[in-house]
Parts: sequence; C-alpha cells; structure tokens
Amino acid sequence: MTPIPADLEKLDLLRAMEDLAAPACVIDRGGRFQWVNDAYIELFGDLRGRQFLDNVAPEHKQLSRTNVARKMVGKTTTIFDMTVLDRAGERLTLRISSAPLRENSKVVGVFAIGIPIAQTAPRSRSVFDDLTPRQQEVLRLLAEGLDTPEIARRLGVADETARNHIRALLRATGAHSRLEAVLMGFRHGVVAHAQAPRQEDEPPPTDG
Repeated sequence: MTPIPADLEKLDLLRAMEDLAAPACVIDRGGRFQWVNDAYIELFGDLRGRQFLDNVAPEHKQLSRTNVARKMVGKTTTIFDMTVLDRAGERLTLRISSAPLRENSKVVGVFAIGIPIAQTAPRSRSVFDDLTPRQQEVLRLLAEGLDTPEIARRLGVADETARNHIRALLRATGAHSRLEAVLMGFRHGVVAHAQAPRQEDEPPPTDG
C-alpha cells in the first residue's frame, strides 16, 4: 500500500467524504449502513442502521451481495453499475466503486461511493421539462459548483437577483436544497458530468 505522507495525515478526510457530491456510505460486517454522507441522505434518506440491500432493485440484490462479500474478505476494489431505489421509490442507476475498510489490517466493513448515471433511455415527462431557459441555465451553473456571487457574475445580474433565480428553480423542481436540485437533474438525465454545488456559509434561500 502506498504510504500516506506525514503532511496528509493531518487532513480532515472524513469532512472531505461528507462534502462529496456523490452518495457515499460505510457498511459494517453485519451488512448495515454505519455512515452515509449528505449526498446519500439527499437521495435515499438517512438509512443508518438499515440493511444495505433494502434500497437495491430486486434484479441487482445478488450483484450487490456478491460485491460486498468480496470486500469483507479483503478482495480488491471493483466498479460496477447497480440500480437502486431513491427515497421517492424511483429507480436510479449508480456506478459503484467500493473497497474494504480496514482497522489494524482487519477488514471491518466496506466503503462505497456511487456516481449517478444519466438515463439514456426515453424518459417520462418531468418538472425539468417545464423549466424556463433561465432556470435551466441556473441549474447548469449550480452543477458546475458555482456559488451565488459567481452565478450572479456569469448571469450579469446582482447577487440578490441570482438568489431569486435559485429560489425559483428550487420551487419549480420541488428540491429542498441546491445539492438536491443537481442530484435530481442527474436522476432525470438533464444534468450530465456535473460537479456538486459548493455549500455556502449562508443558509439555503427561502421564499422569505
């Protein structure tokens, strides 16, 4: 294994995993979720304590079970596509990369991260079909990871006007946060190769 440079040992890797745009989780040896990041909760809810197979589509349960079992005995990382059910019960395909999680050389669980794959098959009509051109542009800018001032500069408007556009996008999509709007865009195939929006110090915009 590649040794970790001394200066990197001081870095807050757990915080970095929390801030990942893609859903990430830790599964213990009993097959239960022990940790999930914010992006995971946005898509699937807080499933800590639940069995990892609970939100896997029936046709991919064996695939998921096999890959987790391989990690539990220390097999190398794998990448595979898996269909899961989000918190609304809708199907979503994730490209999963997972690896054994060790403590003192003993495998104690599995760390996994999933990248939502945009749908390529014809999709049913969604709220994203009714977005205005400005709302579509704002969604793309959020997917690039831009914050409010950066979006304002790209649009050539004041910061407050940019906030209003973001509020309008959230209302139109029913998303509760900027991150959720981008993840919904992934799920519906209208955002491709997006990056996660950076979280601002300010609270999420409200109608007030």
